[in-house]
Amino acid sequence: MGSVKNMIRGLIFTAVYVVVTIVIPLVTFSLMFNLVVQGLPLDFEQQDFQNITFWVVAFGLIVSGCAFFTFSSPKKSIRRATFALIQVLVNCLYIWSYKFSGATDISFVIVGFGDMTLNIQQMILVYMGIYFLTIILKVYDIFDFTINREKIREGRMKA
Repeated sequence: MGSVKNMIRGLIFTAVYVVVTIVIPLVTFSLMFNLVVQGLPLDFEQQDFQNITFWVVAFGLIVSGCAFFTFSSPKKSIRRATFALIQVLVNCLYIWSYKFSGATDISFVIVGFGDMTLNIQQMILVYMGIYFLTIILKVYDIFDFTINREKIREGRMKA
């Protein structure tokens, strides 16, 4: 019965990650490229909207797939810790893809007012720092679950 529960939990978290990593960014970018401020349309200089959406969808699918394997694994298992580490590394690539797809430097022209550039590279770098700390924790989890494997198994057998 535990394996069915884990599979359902994996599917739920996969759906959550699909919404967070694919649906919300695509809707956000689509709305930004069709934005009208005070009756004036914004003309974006960003020509590679397709490039941004490709990388968002590609890495979003990989992150969502890793989320399934991470959350469908038993708690405190080496498999879960390994997939969690892989998922964090893929999340880093996902965030990094924003930086190199051009999504962090959004330039647009407000007709009658001038040019404006929105640069969010510093925010991306802060997220990368947070993910670096998370990588350290996931590596610790792998070592901890490997060293304490017998205690964890005994705890599962008692439950």
